[in-house]
Parts: sequence; structure tokens; C-alpha cells
Amino acid sequence: MKVLLRSRLAVRLLTRRGLEPMKTLRIYVAVLLMGAASLGAADAQPPPLPTRGPSPLLFVRFAGPPGMRTTFYQGTPEGRTFNAPAVVGLRPGYLYRIKCSGFADQPDLAVYPTLEVRGSLTLTARVNPASFPAPVVLTDADLRSALSGSLITKVVYLENPEKAAPGLAPPGQTMETDLPADRDLLNEAREFGRPVLVVRFGGRIPPPAELVSSTVPGTILFPDEKSLPLPRVGPCLPWVGCGFYDPILGPRPPEEECFHDGGDRGPRAGIGADGRLYGLDPEDTVGEYTDAAGRRRVAPSNRICLCSPRFAVLRSNLPLGRYEAAVGVQDALGVRGQILMEQRTPSLQELQFAELKSIFGRERPTGAQAIIGVGGLVRVEVLNARQLDLSLVTYLIRKKSETVTEVERTRFVKQVEFALALSQPIGVSGVEQITGTAALARVEGGTDVVSGTLETRDFTLCCDEPCPLPPDKPLLLIKCADRQSAQQGDVVTFFLRYSNHGGRPLTDVAVSDSLSSRLEYVAGSAQSDRDAVFTTEQNEAGSLILRWEVRGRLAPGQGGVLRFQARVR
Repeated sequence: MKVLLRSRLAVRLLTRRGLEPMKTLRIYVAVLLMGAASLGAADAQPPPLPTRGPSPLLFVRFAGPPGMRTTFYQGTPEGRTFNAPAVVGLRPGYLYRIKCSGFADQPDLAVYPTLEVRGSLTLTARVNPASFPAPVVLTDADLRSALSGSLITKVVYLENPEKAAPGLAPPGQTMETDLPADRDLLNEAREFGRPVLVVRFGGRIPPPAELVSSTVPGTILFPDEKSLPLPRVGPCLPWVGCGFYDPILGPRPPEEECFHDGGDRGPRAGIGADGRLYGLDPEDTVGEYTDAAGRRRVAPSNRICLCSPRFAVLRSNLPLGRYEAAVGVQDALGVRGQILMEQRTPSLQELQFAELKSIFGRERPTGAQAIIGVGGLVRVEVLNARQLDLSLVTYLIRKKSETVTEVERTRFVKQVEFALALSQPIGVSGVEQITGTAALARVEGGTDVVSGTLETRDFTLCCDEPCPLPPDKPLLLIKCADRQSAQQGDVVTFFLRYSNHGGRPLTDVAVSDSLSSRLEYVAGSAQSDRDAVFTTEQNEAGSLILRWEVRGRLAPGQGGVLRFQARVR
């Protein structure tokens, strides 16, 4: 309102000065727009920060044969050299030319890879992207191919956890798959995950001027630096990571950085006519129990998210075209040139990969397998009850122990101090006697005070209708882990807490956890605070199904805790 009054006053002043009506109208509109912009700037609130988002840098780890040194250029002929392995941060959307030299077996050899950074990791604020660098590894086979004049192309991509194969490479190494040179590596990588980096190199030695002109200053964060200035030139690579956006649900979150575990994704787990559990897929965690009516029921757990990006590499080798012929002397007739024909037969591993490539899509493979008897069991153990110390996980079972706030931590300490105070032997400090209900009255016309005591007697109400029993409630099963992120080869401890929240006892309680392909059970780590029978068997994901059969009845309000460890593949 104040802006409108001020604008009208300005128009009247301009009209009195003899300006044309059209110019006066234009000035009036400009004043209104400026006032609205000032009000909007004053009332606007900064949007809340997203819980997760893409990292501004993609951290890359360069490794190779012994003695390898990596030189990076930033717009100047003098580059910075680091011994391998070296981890640097690269801005997405730019090209980089580096130099790899100093090999112990071939000290005079130098290769100049070209890097195309296509994307970065999408992580939460609690996870450091530098802890999960993308690998760029030069092998002896790569160096031999570069010396022979071949062009080597590698595409580094984030594996989709739904399509990730069981751990084929040992911890600390990256799985590399060779493809023919006529295949599009980027399209092939999109079928199995999200491409983030393309590496190309051969035997060509570029001049120093080309190394300087092909790099942009302010795009590489070196290991000894904490900050990075803005680049002088914008990115040159087009944006190819356009995600799906639903107008109601919003953008689709990335799925390659984290894998989920627990819950019941579907098809839903249930009890068959024979009383056995069906529909337990990898990543599912469910509990079974028998209610008071003798019916067998299933209760799934919650889902947890473990951040553990895993990279894989697609590689192709493009050799130089070659034609050879043998020509005879001129005075010899009937001599023809011989054409040298070479046939390259792919290895058995490549043929096997070509057969598997006939199945594409992001849908998980399904299948049914019937096992009769105990032939599928891998191991059977009898677990004696033992006390499991969960610390803050018991108090805040629905939250991560890392997300405990100061208020919750203070409240927990006060409750512990109060429990310690109650557990100390304290004698009786006083005795209070209650005589009942007393009534006082004053008699009119006199000075005497009359006092008396009234007794309250108990009474009983009889009813013909029986008291209803508390209804049965599903078994509550909660799953949590001791960390939010993990590297390949790290051991993660998982907790499973089950409890009876109903009003009637439960029997035949059993908990089944089918591990995903990214988890490998650590033998001998299963524990239980109640007597249980523990068994393991293989699942279709190349991992194990863990099953605890708890002995005895589970009364209302009672529960138990299960614990095991798994190694991240």
C-alpha cells in the first residue's frame, strides 16, 4: 500500500512538470515493478537446504604400476606432479589432460590420458565425497596396448545396487569388463548404472601447447588444498544426466550411491498352506509368529539405507587398421600378392559376457526354486542367550546413534542418573499416619466444637458380561546398523529388535533376514539374547538367508535382540 501511494505521488509530480501521458505511464509501471521487487526481496525467505544433493567435485583416484607419477596441468606449462596413488577433485563438465610417467619397468614411457568428467556423487551432508573416489587404474596391459598404437577407452560408472553382481573383485580393486570396439560404452554403462567419467589414451604424445590450452584453471582440487576458486570458463560437456521428474512426487532420487536393506519390497512374504515362509527376496527382513488363535502371521521390519557407492569400468581397445601384402619380382609371372589375414577370437570370459548382454532392463530377475528337505541349509547353530549391550540404540531404537541431539543425550544421562539413584539402598526416612476422612462442625449457640471421623468402604460392581481380552497386534521388528556409510571391505554390525506389543502371548517366533548381493555374512557373528536356533542357507543373490528360531513364548511387553555382522562387497 505504501508503494502504491508513493507511485501515485510520483506520477502527479511528473504530470505537473509537463511530461507526456505515455511517458508518465511508463514511469508509473517502472515504479510499481521496483516497489514489488523490493517488497519481494524483503519478505522472501531463503529456501531450506536439501537433505542430499550432487557434490560440486568428483574425486578421482589415479593408480598404476609401481613408480607411476601423475602430472596435472592448470593452464600453465608447469604442472604439479604427485606419486600414485593420488586423489584429486575434478569439476564435472570439463576436459582434463594429464601425464602418467615414471614407471619402474619402463622409465622412458609416458602416456597422456584425456578425462571427461560427466557427473558426481549425490550424497548427504554427513558423507564426505572424498571417501569414495572414482578409480582410474592403468594396468600393464593398457601400457602395452598404448605402445602398439591402440586407443584405450574406459568408462567408469556407478553400479546400480539392484543390478550389482556379487563381489567379483577383491576389496580395493575395481571390476573391469572388456567390450568390442564397435560397442557404445556410454550406452552400455547406462544399462548397469550411471556413468561419471570417461578416460581415453593411446601412444600419441601431445605438444606442450596442447596440454596448456586443453585445461581450465580452477577446476582441480589438489590433495594439499582446502578450497577451489571459480573457473574462468564454463563447462564444455553437455548435461546428460537429466532425471525423471514426477509433477506430484517430485524428482526421482538417485539410486546408485546407496543400497537398501530390510523390509519387504514385494512380492509380499507370506505363509503358505504348508506353514512355510514364501516370498522372502534378497534385502527382505521379516518376522514370523503364531498368535493366540493358532494362526501363523508375518511382520516385516523397517528399511535402512547404507551409503556405499561401488564403481565399475567398461573397457574397449581399438587397434590401428593394418594391410600387408607380399609382391614378387617383375620378371616373375603368376606371382600374386598375399594378404595377411588375422582373426581375433574373443576369450571365454568375453563370450560369457556377450551371452549375458542379451538381457537388459532395470527389472530384477525373478524365479522360483523349490527345495525339499534340509539340503539347502548351509549351517545350523544353537545360540545360547546372552546379554547384548546396544548403548544408545536401545534408548533411541528408531534413530541412528549418530543423529542423537544434545537434548536427547542430556535426557538419556538424566534417566541413567535417576535409575542409579533408585537402585541405591535408602532406609525409611519418615512415617505418615492417615486416620481417614475427618469432618469439623460448629454448633450454633454454643462454643463447643464437634469433631467426627467418616469411614469410606469399598464397593464391588458385578457384571454378567466377561472382560474382553486385549487384541493381538503384529510383532514389531526393527532393524538398524551401527553406521550410515561404509567402504568396500568394511564390516557393519546389524541389530534386529523384536517385541510383542499386543496383549496376548506369541509363540514360535522366528526372524529371517535375506542379505543382498552387496553384503557377505561374517561367519560366527550371529548372537541372540534369548535361546535360539540359527541356520543359514543360500539365496538367489549369491548371499545367505539368516534365520533365528526363538525358543519359548513371548509374553506381552517382552522382546529380544539379535545381532550379526556383514562385510560390504
